Amino acid sequence: MNFLSTNFRRPPRATPIKLEVIDDDEDRSEAAPEDDHPLHPKVESISLSDIIEKKPSIFFLILIPLIAVYMNLNHINTYLTSLSWETYFYGVFYLRYSRLVLNLAGTYLYEHVPVPQNPRWDSGDVTVVVPTIDPGNPKFTECLQSILENRPRGIRIVTVGDPLLVQCERVAARLRNHYPWSYIHVSSRDHPSKREQVAEAVRHVATELTVLADDHVFWPSRRFLASAIAPFESDRVGVVAPFKRVRRSTPAGEWSVASVLNLVGCCYLQRHNWELRASNALDGGVFVVSGRTAVYRTRFLRSGGLMDRYTREMFFFGMLGGRCLLPDDDNFLTRAAYRLGWDVRWQETDDAAVETTLGDEGVEKFRGQLIRWARTTFRSNPCNLWGGGGLAWQTATRMPFSYVGVYFAALCNFALLWDAAIVVTFCRSGLYNGLFGGAIWKLLGWIVFSKTVKIWPHFKRYPQDLPLIVFQILFGYVHSFIKFWALITFWDCTWLGRNLEAVDAMANAGH
Repeated sequence: MNFLSTNFRRPPRATPIKLEVIDDDEDRSEAAPEDDHPLHPKVESISLSDIIEKKPSIFFLILIPLIAVYMNLNHINTYLTSLSWETYFYGVFYLRYSRLVLNLAGTYLYEHVPVPQNPRWDSGDVTVVVPTIDPGNPKFTECLQSILENRPRGIRIVTVGDPLLVQCERVAARLRNHYPWSYIHVSSRDHPSKREQVAEAVRHVATELTVLADDHVFWPSRRFLASAIAPFESDRVGVVAPFKRVRRSTPAGEWSVASVLNLVGCCYLQRHNWELRASNALDGGVFVVSGRTAVYRTRFLRSGGLMDRYTREMFFFGMLGGRCLLPDDDNFLTRAAYRLGWDVRWQETDDAAVETTLGDEGVEKFRGQLIRWARTTFRSNPCNLWGGGGLAWQTATRMPFSYVGVYFAALCNFALLWDAAIVVTFCRSGLYNGLFGGAIWKLLGWIVFSKTVKIWPHFKRYPQDLPLIVFQILFGYVHSFIKFWALITFWDCTWLGRNLEAVDAMANAGH
């Protein structure tokens, strides 16, 4: 690995802190004790008919407004036909692009938190938790090496079953010899569940700050932790989301399926970076603090009952998710931070960059990841918009832009439908002056600008990719179909992209 040659002093051993856990689950008869989590969160297979049979009142709530619309179709039709095509065009154009203008402003206004000369916290105050089910992957070892170069207090690796535990211990033993300044602890659970693995480690953390990191991320800079924890100088900050980017694992500019998939992956996360930077600057909101790498105050993660709810989350009025929803773990923690009144900061600096891989393992895995992430949108965002526990009110009053421009907008952001509506209403209006009149080309130029402005940083970094930009634009329209499929199958909470059944079978082969 290539790391900066900056010399680092060995971090001082921080004074152990006492973390008092206050359990607020005493009134919940169904709550499991903090140390008695269900071991195997089985995913239920459930159909639409099962949902109707289980809770039909929900569908009456949906049916009532539909009946009201049907009974007033004549009035609605009369009103709509009285409007001109210009009015339709301006209305659709405003709904589509007002958010873009605000995002441009937020991107310009954003300021990162600089590293103070005398910080309250340093790398010795950080424990890194890494759940894994693939310790044999070379990415796992590289991930741990990059973390250890930042000299945290320690790393807690949590895997599944005895065979993987042995593999993790072998990797840890080699690393302990090269990085003696950090302890490396390895443990395991009986069944694959990222939430259970994280909860297992968190209950043993004794540092002020905890980093949750995936097993295939890399911290290129030895100054990553110093920059990533800088926002915690404020006592109001409970979570920090670092800047993330995808490795260009294939040659930039190469015309191949692998190169295009990798490019789409790079642009996918770059769009997220752009939107997170903008919304966080405007009102402190983020749509999610990605689980790839996130920094938390340990007392937030250890707050009463949080890990219990984290490992027992269900969705859609508590009807779906089996014994626990497997994906969407990072969305749960992001919502919990806002609900408990913590500030969430986006930290974008050269040092606070997290690298990961995406789109480099074939079409099928990438497609599965895209579907899983799109389903997360339809499961998680309604919680921010209409969820209980005061979350919806907090979101609307504390983060008004994020409420409308992030959480609500993501539910109806189908590029194919929006762009088709804009072009059709424009061509039917008096603004259209023919195919060669110039106006339509100005509109199409604006549409292309709106689709590429978020990913300019990637093409600044890899200008050889510019000829491939057409594939990124086409992907935006293809993703509309992926997103629609995710909408009509949102209750499917399978962790696509990982074969958890095979991992479970291997982990329990000798039991």
